[in-house]
Amino acid sequence: MKKIKNIITWFILITLSFNSYANDSISLNDLALPSEVKDLKKNPGSIYYSPTSKGKPLVPVHFWGEVQKSGLHYVPVNTTLISGISLAGGLTSTADLESVKVTTKNGKVLESKDFDLTTGGTKEAYEHKLKPGDTIFIKKTRFYENRAYYTSLIGVLATLLSSYAILNQVKK
Repeated sequence: MKKIKNIITWFILITLSFNSYANDSISLNDLALPSEVKDLKKNPGSIYYSPTSKGKPLVPVHFWGEVQKSGLHYVPVNTTLISGISLAGGLTSTADLESVKVTTKNGKVLESKDFDLTTGGTKEAYEHKLKPGDTIFIKKTRFYENRAYYTSLIGVLATLLSSYAILNQVKK
């Protein structure tokens, strides 16, 4: 009886969850049910299982680059980009917010979409739903590294110019 109840519950969850993916196809192999991950360790390596919400199935999404917990995350179906980044621990202080890239595989075709999160995110970023197998890449900004380089270069030039000026004064 318990097995039949689980099968019916599973069927209902899948049916309800896929209503928002009317034109998309999701393989049942991509999903993980809350009951399947409840006894798993929550942070084994770089695979993370996010807390489920209202028994929604979990789908695999890759977070790469400048997020606190990069790796494979199982997030609830219909998770938005902004919520997904939050589930991955948020962005690091060196994240380049101007070009957050989401890549989706549709059959043999890869589709990429860029989002600008510099002002806290756009309406599009808040509404973009992550699909199974999506890859979110946030590159590292080099601003602070470049700033340190140029600051030290200016310091060396200032030292050389002041040394030259002092040398000219001593020669007079």
